[in-house]
Amino acid sequence: MSMVLRLKTPLAARLDLGGLTPSALAGKAPGEVEAIERPHGGRLVALGELFAVRAGGEGRLVIEAGDARLDGVGAGLDAGEIVVEGAVGAHAGRGMAGGLLRIAGDAGDELAAGMTGGRIELGGNAGARLGAAPSGARRGMAGGVVVIRGNAGARAGERQRGGLILVEGAVGAEAATDMIAGTLAVAGGFGAGAGRGMKRGTLIVRAVPALAEGFADTGTHDLVALRLMARRVPDLAALIGTAVRARRLVGDRLQGGLGEVLVL
Repeated sequence: MSMVLRLKTPLAARLDLGGLTPSALAGKAPGEVEAIERPHGGRLVALGELFAVRAGGEGRLVIEAGDARLDGVGAGLDAGEIVVEGAVGAHAGRGMAGGLLRIAGDAGDELAAGMTGGRIELGGNAGARLGAAPSGARRGMAGGVVVIRGNAGARAGERQRGGLILVEGAVGAEAATDMIAGTLAVAGGFGAGAGRGMKRGTLIVRAVPALAEGFADTGTHDLVALRLMARRVPDLAALIGTAVRARRLVGDRLQGGLGEVLVL
C-alpha cells in the first residue's frame, strides 16, 4: 500500500523527506506513516503533525500541495512513483536509482544530484547545480533521465558523469563545469562560461553558447549516435527534430578535455 500526504498548513521551517519512498512505505498503514519522524526546523517531528495521511494507489506516493521547504523529495527513490502536486525544495531526487519522480512546480538547488537511474519530470524551473555532485561527493549524476519544462540555474550538469538532462528553457552560467560524461541538452540559451574544465560528455544546443575558452570548431558532423539515443528518449527526439548534421566544437582543450558541443 502506498500513501497520499497533504500538508495541513504551509511549512514554518524546512522539512527533510529524504528516504520517504514507495519502497520504504510498503506494507505500512496510514497510522504508521503518521508516526514516522523527520527533521523539521532543528527537531524531529512526526509526519502526522504536518500532513493528513491516507492510503493511495499501489507503488505510489503522492504529495498534494507541495511546498518550497520540502527538501529531499524522492531522494533514494529506487522503484515506483512519487508525484508532487506543487513545488519542492532542495535535493529532490538525490541519489535516485530508479522509478519516476514527477513534480508539477519548481524545484530548489541540486535536483537529481548523484542520480544513477530512473526518470525525473519537472514542470517548472530548477535551481542551481542540476544533476551535480551531492555535497561532499566528487562526481555528479551518473545515469537516468531528467526533463525540465522550464529553466535551470547556474552550473547545470556540473561534474555530470552519465545520463541525460534535457532543459526546455534556458540554463544559467557555468553549465557543464568539469563535466566527465553524459548529455546536457538545452533548447533555450546558456549563461556565460559553459563547458569550463569539461573532460568529456556532450552539450546539445540550438545556437553556439558563450563557451569558456578552450573550445575548437571541428566543422559539421553526422548525428548518427545522437539519433540512436533519441529513439529511446522521445523528449530528445523532439529537440533534435529532423536535424541529421550538427556543427561540433571540442574542449575544454585548455584542460586536455574532449567534450563536445553539438549545435543543431
